[in-house]
Amino acid sequence: MDSGAGRDAGGYSARERILDSGLHLFAEKGFTGATTKEISANAGVNEVTLFRHFGSKKALFASIIQERSRLGEIEDRMSVDTDVPVDDLFERNAKAVLAALKANRHISMMILGDAWRMPDMQGMTSDLGMEKSVDLLAGLMAEFTAAGKAREMDPRVAARALIGMVQSYYVTRHLLGRKEPGPEEDERVISEFVDIFLDGVRR
Repeated sequence: MDSGAGRDAGGYSARERILDSGLHLFAEKGFTGATTKEISANAGVNEVTLFRHFGSKKALFASIIQERSRLGEIEDRMSVDTDVPVDDLFERNAKAVLAALKANRHISMMILGDAWRMPDMQGMTSDLGMEKSVDLLAGLMAEFTAAGKAREMDPRVAARALIGMVQSYYVTRHLLGRKEPGPEEDERVISEFVDIFLDGVRR
């Protein structure tokens, strides 16, 4: 059963299998509920192999957040092309944030369920990509303000406002909702978020 540090027939190392097993079980059962024995068995290794690679359950949890998160892709997906219409630019970027969140469902569940309880992990989770997306959007807002296309405001607060709307929608509808929304609802909601963000709600 235990392939130690070697690779299986598909070239998949024991370490990678442990990371994937931990990601699935931590998301499903939480940090306390998922045991190293269960994670090891699901990965096809013994506990000795798990501890040889990661040292502790907490270290495994941290490694999963760092190595299995794809939130860092947000920055690559976002656009800084200020030559396109403002509505299209912000809609494209809001969609990029939502797509990255959806691609990280299990990481999101781990962070929401347990990582916030661990003070030494809070800085790590904030650096996974969401703060970079705030920085990027804030830069765009500053450019539009300087060009006279937006009123004076704190660009980081503005960026957090839009990203916060997207995050809230993702958590309440995709993670906690009774029925996960389809692409049509995602498209409509993102479009209205951007409209509210750019033009407000007052007549």
